[in-house]
Amino acid sequence: DLGDLSRQAIELRTNLNSDSLAIHGASSLTTAELRLLPLLSTHLTLGEIGERLHVTRNTVKTQAIAIYRKFGVSSRRAAISRMHELGLLPGE
Repeated sequence: DLGDLSRQAIELRTNLNSDSLAIHGASSLTTAELRLLPLLSTHLTLGEIGERLHVTRNTVKTQAIAIYRKFGVSSRRAAISRMHELGLLPGE
């Protein structure tokens, strides 16, 4: 009888799978997406972020959607939460 060993193995496998997805998502960000991360956590609109980065609002939107996909989230708020979890925001 393995007792809790089989349950612990399942939990470990689940944790490793979710952690590897998070690490992969963060590590696969492009330079442009990394530049966008700190601005997503501000009150600025996508258009205002575009002005600061000297790109169009559509470029910012495309990059933001790519970040959401890589983080496995569907909103700006969830992406910000994920950035906090991963320690990707300055001063975190």
